[in-house]
Amino acid sequence: MSENFLTIVNLSKWYGNGNIHVLDNINLDVFRGEFVSLLGPSGCGKTTLLRIIAGLEKQDKGEVRLKGEQIVGPGQDRVMVFQDYALFPWRTVLGNILFGLEVRKIKKEEALKIAQNYIKLVNLEGFENSYPHELSGGMKQRVALARALVCDPEILLMDEPLAALDAQTRNMMQSELVRIWSATKKTIIYVTHSIEEAVYLSDRVIIFTPRPAKVKKIVKVDIPRPRDRFSREFVELRAKIYEQLH
Repeated sequence: MSENFLTIVNLSKWYGNGNIHVLDNINLDVFRGEFVSLLGPSGCGKTTLLRIIAGLEKQDKGEVRLKGEQIVGPGQDRVMVFQDYALFPWRTVLGNILFGLEVRKIKKEEALKIAQNYIKLVNLEGFENSYPHELSGGMKQRVALARALVCDPEILLMDEPLAALDAQTRNMMQSELVRIWSATKKTIIYVTHSIEEAVYLSDRVIIFTPRPAKVKKIVKVDIPRPRDRFSREFVELRAKIYEQLH
């Protein structure tokens, strides 16, 4: 991992003509290839921070730099993956995954080859011609993940992408996400409300205070992967983070 890949410096954000203070002087470095989870009380500003990194919102103070360059708006080097999948219902699995390549005007033959590689990566072979309404929640999230990865972004910004899934599917998708992250070496910044999910997935967990959000604690997860949710070290770390959060 290299230093200064993504750097957040003295970042603050207000809403409502300055009446609602959301983010308060956030300072954070994220390393290349790192999986970082943002954990904090509901409404503390985690998603706002993610949207600022994506370039979808502007901060009122401070800056965000990616590889030394200040982020001033959206870019192909950052892609968001949402909880509600945001798939096009009129497009097939293949059509949804091809969308970003079409926007970039990649030649059809090359785009199909790239899309098929990512369909294979997320284990959706055989479902290329299925429509979103024919898929389970876990499969829809795989499509959303493949659609994000196909454009080869520097960073994946994931806003509670598994929150709508049932517990069994969510655990399975967490394992799949670790596998895909390991294969692609992408930098992932992941918003979650689940302490267990953060410990299972992350290299580091960033714990925020209630609004206005400040960085309260950064917890390094040194547990080897694949992680056993019932191991003593996993349970102890989960309890430690719970104490910090509450």
